[in-house]
Amino acid sequence: MKKLIIIILFFLLSISSATAIGETDPQIDLNLQENEYGLSFLPLEKGEIAILHLPEGINYLINTGPSENKKDLYSILKQFGANNIQGIIVTEKREYFPEFITEIIKDFKVSKVYMGKSFLETQGQNNINAIPLSEQDKVKLSNQLQLEVIYDGGNTGEGLDFKISFNKHLFLWLTSYTKPVQSHLLNQKLSDVNIVKVPIYNKSNFISEELLKHIDPQTAILYRSKQRMLNSEFLELLQETWIDVYLTGQHGLITIKFNPLNYEVITFPNDDAIEEEPNQYKEAYLLLQPNLLKNK
Repeated sequence: MKKLIIIILFFLLSISSATAIGETDPQIDLNLQENEYGLSFLPLEKGEIAILHLPEGINYLINTGPSENKKDLYSILKQFGANNIQGIIVTEKREYFPEFITEIIKDFKVSKVYMGKSFLETQGQNNINAIPLSEQDKVKLSNQLQLEVIYDGGNTGEGLDFKISFNKHLFLWLTSYTKPVQSHLLNQKLSDVNIVKVPIYNKSNFISEELLKHIDPQTAILYRSKQRMLNSEFLELLQETWIDVYLTGQHGLITIKFNPLNYEVITFPNDDAIEEEPNQYKEAYLLLQPNLLKNK
């Protein structure tokens, strides 16, 4: 059954042949057209790492994780054919690994590194010539794709929060979880958000019900290792709001492909994915839905 699901997923993505995460042959082809882009959330052991895929083979890395990730990260990049990494976005202090970032810059000829201005101001001299980003700063990633910073914080539990707009779609990457930041976000227009990456620091810190309802997303992405269990109260909140939840610790590699009208969530299960306790989520509803098409 598992092999059949994987074959179907690869067919949907126009992949020439199938392979498991971690192998080097062959490559995954998202077949992006000029008016499409993709986001892949990687099930690596450490860090919250994503690949932003643009047409014509252009890619951005959101975080890198530590150097221990190198083998797995480079393997996934090779599978996607992501030889051209235009830029790296570092979201917070705990995702800052300057030596490994420098190595990636050299190996992939990265031209730009973006970091929050608040975090950069706390750093001494280093070899990374980063572009500082502040609240309301905008970065044009392509003719149709724009990144906008909605918060930049340097305190504990804070970092770079940003949204990526594409036609009618709005993706929100949340890094910060502190109460002052959440109060700040409640005053911003976020009701058009389709997908949100939810921050998880530990079992006692999570975004509030008020903020979650203010954002009102269709889909939530959560990074989680096999060792990092989620707060039961937060799980109940997600269940009550009927948000489609995807976890890298359960679903493996998660790719979202956007076109002007719809987005498609596709999962690539891996052998390290874990089983949740029965009924902890809407389990039957969330299990490996390879062809979710949505409109908001």
